[in-house]
Formats: sequence, structure tokens, C-alpha cells
Amino acid sequence: MNRRRFNFIAALLFAVSFQLNAQNVTHLPAAQNAAQFPAQSATQFPAQKIITLKSAPHNLDVYFNGELLKPVSYGNGLRNYRLSGDGTLQFSAAGYRPQIIHSESLPDAKGIVGIKLENTGSVMQLRGEYKTGAQPKSVYFSPDGKRLFVPLLNQHGIDVFYQKKGYLIYEKRLTVPNSKAIGFVEALCDAKRRELWVSNMLENKVHIYDLDTLEYKLSINTGGVYPKVIVQSPDSKLTIASNWDSMDLSVFDSDSKRLLRRIPVTGTPRGMAFSPDSSLLYVAIYDEPLIVVVNLEQNRIVSRFRLYPGAGAARHVIYNDGKLYVSDMLRGTVNILNASTGALLHSKRVGMNINTIVLSPCGRYVFASSRGTNHPEDYTLPGPDFGAVYMLDARDLTLREKIWGRNQPTGLAVSPDGKYMVFTDFLDANLEWYSLF
Repeated sequence: MNRRRFNFIAALLFAVSFQLNAQNVTHLPAAQNAAQFPAQSATQFPAQKIITLKSAPHNLDVYFNGELLKPVSYGNGLRNYRLSGDGTLQFSAAGYRPQIIHSESLPDAKGIVGIKLENTGSVMQLRGEYKTGAQPKSVYFSPDGKRLFVPLLNQHGIDVFYQKKGYLIYEKRLTVPNSKAIGFVEALCDAKRRELWVSNMLENKVHIYDLDTLEYKLSINTGGVYPKVIVQSPDSKLTIASNWDSMDLSVFDSDSKRLLRRIPVTGTPRGMAFSPDSSLLYVAIYDEPLIVVVNLEQNRIVSRFRLYPGAGAARHVIYNDGKLYVSDMLRGTVNILNASTGALLHSKRVGMNINTIVLSPCGRYVFASSRGTNHPEDYTLPGPDFGAVYMLDARDLTLREKIWGRNQPTGLAVSPDGKYMVFTDFLDANLEWYSLF
């Protein structure tokens, strides 16, 4: 092939190629600057985003710019949705107030979007959510209801909030001088001596602060291993800590702070409650569905109240008007026993992993926190669903209301005047504040 013929064929192929490509080009008016028209605009080619949703209730509807979305995949309590471009997301379910957010506020990648809806017409109304330190294990009101104390299991100290006009304001974190230990678990407010007692299971100590000034006062050794719950006798003479690993109770003189004795309870002790005359201590045994009754004059177990046959995990116990209210974490039940005989009066399956129970000041309601389903590998990882808080009738445990929490509602408290309820989301470092009635 001579050069002249080769050049002709090459020119012909170039012309055909040019015409074919020209058919797929959007031509711009000559008077306009091509820089104003990017080759791929968001309007012409919407950017797509996959969001992973964990919600309560689980079956809520998701709308994007008014259009109902269907999940593209789901599993382990999570649902994945595909969004095209940016816009407004609405989450709705019957009986709940809808929640609306903009897609730009969602995580860019691999973040889980957590949505929980609030009940319409509920006697429990959300006033706010507040960040805390890592793993808020419990929460307590001061005797006047003006402060909240939040012991942190995975951080050094106790977060303090104060109430102002029905809302909470972070005040400070209480720490222990010359210590960096984590492991703060439970607390007790001694109104008579104006003291805050807080257990630290990793140091096997109880730390004491001035309830008014919040100044650190002293630390005392429990003599046991892994102290948890702290209670004080109605006559305020004795203060007792339950020791998880050593399976005993540390009994202190409330005035002198002296350790008087340790009482073995032949099981793992958790929650405790005194009889009104301060002579008996009812102890929840976590290894079983069992309450042991300790005579504090004889320093020994005098009765054992088994809730029911089989396995269980008694966690918290409350005494009120001749009855014991007991939570069983393993079975997810709340139970009412006759405090004299141990007879089971009522038992109700409430939810997964019932943790804390508290009685309203009026004595009419029992509030119970449910941590939800555990992660199959480790309970310190978020499980497939959110937990909840239940409001039960104290007479027969009839369910009155249920509200959703987030990842593992754990600590729980009701204000002394009965106007507010607060709980902690253990895995979210979060505190939720509700008004009641």
C-alpha cells in the first residue's frame, strides 16, 4: 500500500469515528462558557449513598423526599437503604411521632444510623439526650433532685449534671486523687451526712465525696473483691456494699466509715434492700433466681427465697410495703414476692436482659430497663436491637407504657418528686431525660 492510499484510509476512519462520537456529545450554546457546565453534574447523575439503619421500632417506614424506600438488604437487626442524591428522610410508624433529618447529616461510610421514635400521647416525654463518659453504668438523683450522678465503668470518675428549669446541664466529673483507675459502678446518697458514696470494683474501694461541695473526702477498702451495689439501713447506722467476686457483703459503720465485718452469702450478690426496721437485708443472688435473707444481728443467712425452679439471675431487689420487687436478667422477668414468706405473688416476662428496676416515689409504678438482645460475641458490642424502658403497675406488673432506648439502657432513676425519669444507654455514652405524667 502506497503512502497516498494509506493516508486516505486513515483520514476516512478518523472522520467516521468523529461522527459516531459526535452523536453522544451534548452541544453547548457558543455564547455560554463550557466551564459553567461540568461534564457530570449532581442533577444529571445523582450520587448514591448506602445507609445502614438500626431503628426502634424495627418495622418503621423510611421515606426519602416523600417516596417510600425499600431496603436493599438486611440482617442482624440492620437494614440497608440506597439514597440517590441528597434530600429529606422521614422515619414513621403508627403510634409514634415521625422524625425528619436531612441526608447530608448522615455518616459518609460504614456508620450505622440509629433512629428511635417517641410514643404519641405517652406519659413519658423526652426532654433531651446528653453525652456522658464511657459506659455509664448507673445513675442517681441527689436527695433534693437537683443533681444527677453517673458512675462510669470504662472511664475514671463520676459525671455530674444539675437540673435547671426541667433540663440538664453538665457540671463536672468527680475523680479520685492519685488514681487513674476506671471501674466506677454504683452510688449511694447519704442525706443525713451529706455524702456521696461510689463503688469502684477495680480498686475494691468505696470513694466518698461531699454531697454539697462535691469535694473528695476519702476512700475506704471493702476487704472484698469487685464491690457493686451500696445500700444504707433505714436508721442510717450501717452502709453495706455487695462484693461480686468474693461473694460477700462489706458492712461499714456509716459514721466512722470503719469496716465492721464481711458476711458470706454463698453466691454472687448484686442488689440489696433493707427491711424497714433495719434488722434484715434481702440480697439478690445473680447465679440463681434467688433472694437470701441476712439477719444483721446474727450476721448470717436465715432464709432463702427461690423465685421459681430452674435457672435465673436475680439482679436488683426493692422492698416496699411488705413486698419484694426482684428483676431476673436471665429470664427477663420482674417479680413480686411476699417479704415475710418468700411466696411468689406475681411474675411477668417484660423484655430481654432486664437490668435495673426502680419504684416511683408514690409506690404505684415499677420502672424497668431492658438492655435488649446481646451481641452474640460480646455483650459490650451493640446487639441487633435497641433496648427499652418499661413502666409497670406495682400491684400486679401490668404493662402501662414502654419507650425505646438506644444501645443497652442500663442505669435508671426517678426523681424524688416523681416528675422526671432518667436512664443511661451503656454502649452509647448517653443519658436520656424524660418528664413523667
